[in-house]
Amino acid sequence: MDSYIEKMQARENLCLAYMKKADDILLANGNLPSKEECIYLQKAASLRYEMAQMSVGEERLYQQRKVQELNQRIKNIVRVINPERFKEIQENEARAKADKNGKDPASGGNRATGGNSPGSFAPRQQGGFEPQVENWFKEAPKHSFDDVSGMGELKEQLRECIADSQLNRLKDFLKMKKLHSYFFIGPPGCGKTYIIEAFAHELMDKNYKYLSLAGSDILSRFVGEAEKIITRLFEEAEKNAPCIVFIDEVDGVCKNRSQPMLPEYAASLTTAFLTGYNRINNSDLPIVFIGATNYPNQVDNAMLDRVELVRVPFPDTEARMFSFEKHFSSVIPLEEGFSFRDMADCTDTYNYRDIQRLVSRIKAMALKELMQAYKSEDQALEALKDGSYRLTRALFSRAQENCLPTPKEDIIRELDEWEEKFKRNIDEA
Repeated sequence: MDSYIEKMQARENLCLAYMKKADDILLANGNLPSKEECIYLQKAASLRYEMAQMSVGEERLYQQRKVQELNQRIKNIVRVINPERFKEIQENEARAKADKNGKDPASGGNRATGGNSPGSFAPRQQGGFEPQVENWFKEAPKHSFDDVSGMGELKEQLRECIADSQLNRLKDFLKMKKLHSYFFIGPPGCGKTYIIEAFAHELMDKNYKYLSLAGSDILSRFVGEAEKIITRLFEEAEKNAPCIVFIDEVDGVCKNRSQPMLPEYAASLTTAFLTGYNRINNSDLPIVFIGATNYPNQVDNAMLDRVELVRVPFPDTEARMFSFEKHFSSVIPLEEGFSFRDMADCTDTYNYRDIQRLVSRIKAMALKELMQAYKSEDQALEALKDGSYRLTRALFSRAQENCLPTPKEDIIRELDEWEEKFKRNIDEA
């Protein structure tokens, strides 16, 4: 219960902060609506929607009313600053009422041809905002699979994908799809982004280009601009194949449309996302699509049906040992009888972020000890280099007492329950 209250309170505080920012912008602008005001209201609406999904009874009804109020305020702004867009919204809502039994856009039915969901803020293809496409193309990440500890089965699975990506002529003959699609799921700090970047490094050695965007970057845009980014991203993937497309925090841009009271702009963005994905799927080009999320239950089912789910675990003993060795082996020698294996054995509930915080704490304590024990910085450096100063088990334990791992039970339970339900639904289908 305490965890629920804390989560709700954190979202409520952030939502109120976004709404205050929107009000401040409105006041500073002489009470004239603006694009900037709308962006903060969108963020507030997303948080209200999340709180509605977390709640039951009267609390859920309250949050749903707040979502409706924010949706209306966003519409009123769009009506003033972009009348043409507002007209499209009205037309879409009218179609929604007359076409409740229409096909889902992701299935290739009549709504997909227009690329718009009913009652949504439809993306416009001409004029206005132009995405900074050149920023989406990334240099090869510096780390490869050789730098990823543990995850043996996952690395082998991804190596098979790399090998498969070089067999396009054979796949053409066998009439096999060239698109590979993965959703990496797992709690924060388990190393999803790190192994995805290592995967990209390996593919770029095979002449793949690498496009990468975070969901939060896309969501920071004004109504209609986020859809343009998504549409353009998939267009660029098609033009630059072979390539990798990586979207982090994908739950933010492909929200589950079956959830009640989903903000209208979020439903529109999901539709644009599914339409763009269908584009690269139908192109039959060598593209590797990767999404990463901590919250697969918030992703639209139409998307989940199209990808291979990859559960990324917390670092095992070997991975933690490798991580500690990487952080300390070249800088602080260990005392006799104390090993990296010992460090790994007493941090079994730690993720990579917990390990990083612990390492930083240990180094700060070691720095203090060094400056107390030696007269100068030069002597302290020499003590590290010649082994006069060593990291002790006692210092490690003191640091660990003051650097506890983050609680993970709730999100692990939610992921386990979702994965079990998802697999059961597949078996029943």
